[in-house]
Amino acid sequence: MAKQQFKSQADICKRSLDILHKAIEMDPNNAEEYQAGIAYTEGVMKASNAIVKAFDVVCKPLPDVPKEKTKDPKKEEKPKRTRKTKTAKESAPVDSKPTIDETQPTAEPSVEENSNIFAMFDD
Repeated sequence: MAKQQFKSQADICKRSLDILHKAIEMDPNNAEEYQAGIAYTEGVMKASNAIVKAFDVVCKPLPDVPKEKTKDPKKEEKPKRTRKTKTAKESAPVDSKPTIDETQPTAEPSVEENSNIFAMFDD
């Protein structure tokens, strides 16, 4: 990514140099300023090109080598999981009679008890 940025910067510098040279032709009175801009831009352009060249030297593309399956040592270390076989659970015998609910029915509170609930809110 950085290599591409320096290539772009060198291209911008080249266009800037062209503009600065035209500016000298069109406005010779300010040629000294434009010359300073040219010197600076040439330095930046040379530096950008040198960085691009350095990327090419340091980050050489790897030669194409036929890919063989490489085994990861992590994968080799793990033993394969064995699955447990499912055993059939014995089913409980089903009664033909419906089960009877043996709970006692609850008595509903009387009106008097309900009125006492609200008594605590009275002043």
